[in-house]
Amino acid sequence: MVLHPYFIQKEPDELTRYLYPGCSGSDDNPKLNPAWGPDLGKLCTSRVLVAVAEKDFLKARGVEYYETLKKSIWEGTIEFVENEDEDHIFYLLNPSSEMAKALFQHLISFINQN
Repeated sequence: MVLHPYFIQKEPDELTRYLYPGCSGSDDNPKLNPAWGPDLGKLCTSRVLVAVAEKDFLKARGVEYYETLKKSIWEGTIEFVENEDEDHIFYLLNPSSEMAKALFQHLISFINQN
């Protein structure tokens, strides 16, 4: 599962430099933009869920990851969820909201699939 992924857009910020010390910071680095990963098709799972929020400034990278994985040689199943009128990590900031509860139910259902 990838919930509201934090992949940099173009320029690394302080958080990115902290999380990936010594990283080039370029957009074609798979640590910062998994769509560039040469081994993306070799994921060690048969299912992936990508969740984004409509108002999230990082939404485009999550969508890009979903689209890239869908088009790759990876043979698994991929699901995509977008929460309308929500921002980045809304489910952590307001876990008792109806939208967060619905997302949690979706995650539980995804995990429980055989």
